Amino acid sequence: MRLLKNSALNLCLCALLLTGCADPAQTQPLLTVSLGELEHCISAEGELFAVNSVSINAPQNTRGPRFIAELAPEYSSIAPGDLVIRFDATQLERSRRDASNALASVSSDQQFKGTQQAAELANIGLDQRLVQQEFAFADRFSIDDIQIRSRLEILDSLQNKEFLGEKQAYLNWQQQSFAARSQGELDLLQLQKGQQQSLLEQAETGLSALEIRAPHSGILLYDSNWRGEKPEVGRMVFPGEKLGSIPDLSLQHLKLQIIEQEAVGLATEQPVSFRLTAQPEQVLQGKIVSVGQVAQSRERRDPRRYIEVIVAPDSQQSFFLPGAKVRADILANRLTQVLTVPLQAVFSDEQGQYVWKQQGTSLTRQNVSLGAKSLTHAEITAGLKAGDRISLLAPEN
Repeated sequence: MRLLKNSALNLCLCALLLTGCADPAQTQPLLTVSLGELEHCISAEGELFAVNSVSINAPQNTRGPRFIAELAPEYSSIAPGDLVIRFDATQLERSRRDASNALASVSSDQQFKGTQQAAELANIGLDQRLVQQEFAFADRFSIDDIQIRSRLEILDSLQNKEFLGEKQAYLNWQQQSFAARSQGELDLLQLQKGQQQSLLEQAETGLSALEIRAPHSGILLYDSNWRGEKPEVGRMVFPGEKLGSIPDLSLQHLKLQIIEQEAVGLATEQPVSFRLTAQPEQVLQGKIVSVGQVAQSRERRDPRRYIEVIVAPDSQQSFFLPGAKVRADILANRLTQVLTVPLQAVFSDEQGQYVWKQQGTSLTRQNVSLGAKSLTHAEITAGLKAGDRISLLAPEN
């Protein structure tokens, strides 16, 4: 029994030694290079969207937020003129009432101030005319002969004329000062009147824009805000806020998101086959109409960046709906009768790209030039020929 165990151990050791001494070209996985077809097909996901769509926005010519009082159900079919959203009028009616009352009060103050100023101006005018008459009388009947009047009477007469002159100058200054003061008060009242008039017009404009109606037939879609909430009765919206859209269902395209590293060789007019997630049994065709130039992040926590590709279907189907999810395959490139090798067999360093080619019983480095690529294979344009054998792994592996 001990002899049999020792014999088995010796056989295992010999087998290991023979394996370790074998040629690398015989122990490495090898591939024979041959002519074949290189097809670069990119899979992507996306959704349908309407090319022509009318946005539904809260009225911009209103002041302050509005509250939704009534809205049509989402995804409902609507015709031109149908009610989409109606806003609550309570706040606007209160604003109109307050502005109307304030405007009436300012108009009353303006009328009262005008009457008061006219009365004061008339009194100043009467005083001026009285002073003029007294001055004319004093000047006409003034006698400076000391033989007729005493010196005291003459001095008193002169002082009276001087006093009347000073009083007339004061009344003129009072008239000018009153005119400037009264004009400032009237301008202030006019400014207040204009402000209340503007508030009244804003309220009336808001009341006239309480309803949003459909401009054309289509399907009604609502947008979510930053919290993921869609419009609902009682929600507060701000002027100009986008609430939804009414897409035109007669023309719809596909919007696909492709990972930046996989979006190699994409160009317009490339064929696309796609399926709707809701109807996976039907395969439809289309063509690329535009390829995004800049990759963008789709989610904050997703480090990957995506290229946006727009696809036009060859035909519009009755079951197309905006937002419907699709899965698509894009044929980016197809070459026939070319040398192809797996990408895992191609290595690179500072000197360029190369493969490990079998030469007799050993593997040698062979520089190559690559052409078109797919996600798994690459075209060899120089360095290899049909029938050559290459290693799928580096010799040290």
